[in-house]
Amino acid sequence: MKRLGAAVLAGVLCSLQPALAGDEPRYNQVQLEAQASEQVGNDILQVTLTTYGEHHELSKLAAQINADMEWALGRAKVHAKVKIATGSYQTFPLTSKDGRSTTGWRGQQSLHLESREITELGELAGELQEKLRITGMQFTVSDARRNAVENRLIERALDAFKARARIVADNLQARDYRIVAININTSSRQPPVMYRQKMAMGVLEADSAVAVEGGESEVQVSVNGSVELVLP
Repeated sequence: MKRLGAAVLAGVLCSLQPALAGDEPRYNQVQLEAQASEQVGNDILQVTLTTYGEHHELSKLAAQINADMEWALGRAKVHAKVKIATGSYQTFPLTSKDGRSTTGWRGQQSLHLESREITELGELAGELQEKLRITGMQFTVSDARRNAVENRLIERALDAFKARARIVADNLQARDYRIVAININTSSRQPPVMYRQKMAMGVLEADSAVAVEGGESEVQVSVNGSVELVLP
């Protein structure tokens, strides 16, 4: 369920000293900040899987990593609604105990998957664990949904800002106020992803679907700026 909120983040700072804006002195300026936020359901799942290998011959290590990645890409490309991207291939030397010689090589490469079809991607991630390991998972809000929410919140945050300015003006018995400067900032906070994998006799089932809970992200819009009071 969406929860709406608007709150002032900082206190009101009032200065009766002049502040220069160009060559024109300004007086009676007040600094204000207000915020509006909304909980939004995450609609995109991103999963990173990685294949690892070790071998004393660099060429054979590369062949092993490439084989695993080709296998994973073949499985992933069947899912048309899943975006696919491969990470860079990395190798690291394995050294002897005294550190004087190279005894072999360790390599890895990552596969990044993203989709709005959360259940489908969870099933694919479970399938790919036959040869790859899940090393990252997160939910996020799509750009279209985020933009729509931010547009609503901008209006609410501006209304909150103006309401605070009016309260200050009335309390100080000002005739009115003028907005001197204003800034609008957006941000979001995502919860950590909780996921489960089926176990059989204490051993992970490599082809089991990953059960995930998308949860919500908090989208925030903050407005800060200064107003000039018009005193009698």
